[in-house]
Amino acid sequence: MDLNKLVNESLAKIQQDGFVQKVVEKQLKSTIESIVDDLFRSYSDFGKNLKKEIESQLKINLNELNLAGYNVMVLNAVKEKLDEAVTIQGVEKIQQALDAMLGDVKKEYKLSELIKKMKEESNEYGDHNGEEISFHIDSDRRILTFISFDEEDGQSEYECKYRLSVSKDGKVTSVKIGNKELKNSVIMGGLYGLDETLFKIYASGAKLIIDEDDVNLEYGYGDEDE
Repeated sequence: MDLNKLVNESLAKIQQDGFVQKVVEKQLKSTIESIVDDLFRSYSDFGKNLKKEIESQLKINLNELNLAGYNVMVLNAVKEKLDEAVTIQGVEKIQQALDAMLGDVKKEYKLSELIKKMKEESNEYGDHNGEEISFHIDSDRRILTFISFDEEDGQSEYECKYRLSVSKDGKVTSVKIGNKELKNSVIMGGLYGLDETLFKIYASGAKLIIDEDDVNLEYGYGDEDE
């Protein structure tokens, strides 16, 4: 085997394919990139001078910026979005509460049923058997009937937890629970038991039958059979 001939033929082929030129171009490109990279490094003289020039061009006088005005603008925008969210969510929450509470409203309710429900709920937190509730009803029914009742005995008309006004046709025109009228804020906070029932009657316009003769003022086990 003639090694010299083989090497010469290989070199001739490499030269024809332009391999040497490609290698030189690649190495030259790498060298140039390295030089430029070093030139622009922050610790080089050129890099340092370039950095100073850019900083001088981008210098901002903070004293001339109206940051206070900008802050006010941002706060107003945030407040506007919060108010919008509270309003929308509040309305949606009220609507959901109304849909849930008014889904099973009856056309008529009896006063004696409300009193019985109040006593049952009161007995859940303690045994009041043998005691009496407070109950007041006015004698003038030409326009409105005012009814007050409380789970504790000895409460005056204006001290009672529950106070209702009822029109001549049996419509509840106002409801006060603990001296607070039923409003949106109360609804959003959630209503349960007798409070929820009173709201159902008030909001739906259901009729309240005033059967005070059937109202049992005394706590007792016999309430379950009424």
